Amino acid sequence: MSARDEILSALRAQALPAAPLPEISGEWIAYPDLSEQFARALERAAGSLVRSTRARLGEVLAALPVVQQAGRCCSLVPELPGNQQPPAEPHGFRDLDVLIAPAQLGIAESGAVWLGESAASVRAGLFLTQHLVLVLARQELVPHLHGAYERLGAELARTGYGCFLCGPSKTADIEQALVVGAHGPRSLAVVLWE
Repeated sequence: MSARDEILSALRAQALPAAPLPEISGEWIAYPDLSEQFARALERAAGSLVRSTRARLGEVLAALPVVQQAGRCCSLVPELPGNQQPPAEPHGFRDLDVLIAPAQLGIAESGAVWLGESAASVRAGLFLTQHLVLVLARQELVPHLHGAYERLGAELARTGYGCFLCGPSKTADIEQALVVGAHGPRSLAVVLWE
């Protein structure tokens, strides 16, 4: 047996007892209007919110400046086509100007949205595109992260991928100056529809 195998075997033998998860109950924060709180939090995270109705969703998306100026725009929302088909491979997203994708859940407290594998199966597109536009139904807003995990429940165990996004990419590593769009989408817009 090699030294590597011995070490791995010793690590496997050191199984920790299972610890129960904490209860997700309590008096959490409540907001009188989830969409207003979501808009404020998203704005603080350098994102933008656009309101729409389901019937006008296509018009509202077409009116967004990033969509109007896009040379290459693709959509992962079947009823909202872009001017390009989604690339067949992840590297094809590197030259994409705008990606339109469905968000499954929004968190009013932080302005974050949940994107699971079923909503955005090509995860590279979420991070390689220049501008990201997410479409979210208003009834999918929850007040806080506890509500999000309660809502997602067993889906988290069934999917291979999912992430919370809150605004475009940001960094403040260099001279403590905030740079938006440094290593991912330069902008993030959420179209919230009724």
